[in-house]
Amino acid sequence: MGALISGRLQGPCEALRWLDGARVYRCGMVDEPGAVLARLPHWATPIVSTLARRWIAQGVGCDCTLEATPAAATNG
Repeated sequence: MGALISGRLQGPCEALRWLDGARVYRCGMVDEPGAVLARLPHWATPIVSTLARRWIAQGVGCDCTLEATPAAATNG
């Protein structure tokens, strides 16, 4: 779905959003489809959100190749 939204096969997805409070990335097509697709009718946002959640299987798996490592401790 990211390739369709972003129009490219490499690089960050245009729909990816950072949530400071939760300190996580979330898909804008799930959380706020109207903010990602400006021409999306208001009545269609819950439908698109539900379909996006199903298409990307949020919470089930991820195709990201990022590997996180702990930050180095500093002695201040």
